[in-house]
Amino acid sequence: MMKIDYATRPLPLSAHQYAVVDRRRVPELPDGWPLIELVSPMLAPQAHLYPWLLPLHELAADEWRMFTEQLAQHSDRALPPRCSLLLSSPQPPQVVRSALVSALYFQDEHRQGHILRYYDPRVLFHLHWMLTPWQLFSLLSAQDIPHWTFWLDGGWHTLAFPERIACRPGDTGEMSLQQLQRCGLINQVLATLPHSADLSQRRQISRRIAALLEQALGCGLSAEEDRIAFARHGLKLRDEFWAMPKMAAFLAQASQNPDLYRDETNNWDDKRWLDMTRPSNNGWND
Repeated sequence: MMKIDYATRPLPLSAHQYAVVDRRRVPELPDGWPLIELVSPMLAPQAHLYPWLLPLHELAADEWRMFTEQLAQHSDRALPPRCSLLLSSPQPPQVVRSALVSALYFQDEHRQGHILRYYDPRVLFHLHWMLTPWQLFSLLSAQDIPHWTFWLDGGWHTLAFPERIACRPGDTGEMSLQQLQRCGLINQVLATLPHSADLSQRRQISRRIAALLEQALGCGLSAEEDRIAFARHGLKLRDEFWAMPKMAAFLAQASQNPDLYRDETNNWDDKRWLDMTRPSNNGWND
């Protein structure tokens, strides 16, 4: 099966024709820049919530050079640069705009419509491993936009698409809303971990977090803060820690009291964790 992966080295920033700017983070850019709103007519009244497309070749030469140099020199891991997504495409602005506007809207398995913030690199990163290659290729109109370069965890990375990807049996344009909605919670857990420039490691950890968030629901934890705490603990504790007798009894109580899991476990020391997660037939409050 053909895969979509990251280029060994990111495409040089100066080799891109377009920038996508999240205007909720960067509400103002220099006057006179050829900014194009990425919003459908239906959502035009909320245009300020959606990104701009900036055709870089329409900037003056010195502005283009300064813009890309500033991005290349950005080194703050905690704070992203003012533009975190660059695109390389041979297509004219209106074709690229149309593709990007279409990607903002998706239908879930129940045919309900939703907005997808793919232009946030943290979301784009998860889409790469959550979707099938054909879904990702189709969603991002990669036949028109073959290179997507984004800034994440202190570095630039390029998703390099092949010319085409065949639709495989079972491929569908419908994406799981439940899975995509986990992106935000996964990112909250990732934010508590050390930064890693290794995207394969980040992907592996993200998959594990997603599974733990799903398990938290299975244990009856409906509150987001409880599920985030559960996932954080799962990365450090023994496999299936939730099934240990004392822990299972505690989870049964926590499932009836939102935020109890987070609040209680926040005060546990290593000795308490060891006691709660050891194979034992004792009650959780012995």
